Amino acid sequence: MKYCYECGRVTAGEPLYCNFCGRTFDVKLCPRHHANPRVAEACSQCGSRELSTPQPRISVWWKALSFLLQIVVRGFLLILSLAIAVEIVKGLLSTPQGQNGVLVLGILLGVLWWIWSELPDWLRKLVRRLLKRKERRNGD
Repeated sequence: MKYCYECGRVTAGEPLYCNFCGRTFDVKLCPRHHANPRVAEACSQCGSRELSTPQPRISVWWKALSFLLQIVVRGFLLILSLAIAVEIVKGLLSTPQGQNGVLVLGILLGVLWWIWSELPDWLRKLVRRLLKRKERRNGD
């Protein structure tokens, strides 16, 4: 998702242009979609002088505020998630069935980690690459 500072709308995915006002995100693009810096007068690859108009710049203070806000929100969500996880584990450990379930999950997790550690390096790298490719395809 990208936010356009010109029209104030969000465009899903990794777009080159804002769907609403047509501005580009932090670069100038030629008709062949070559990326060029904001100050470019002509395309550095094909020489075209028909460049897109980028969205307005935002100040460093807004970027810093955005970064700090993201850290605060992520920290809050992490603390909240940990608190909920602790309460769930407390609830599970208070009954014999919950204790058995936690024990079985622990054993299963240990076996899965052991299997992962025994896989050859090339297979682990392949699995990691496939998972990253799937994340990129899903827009994460």
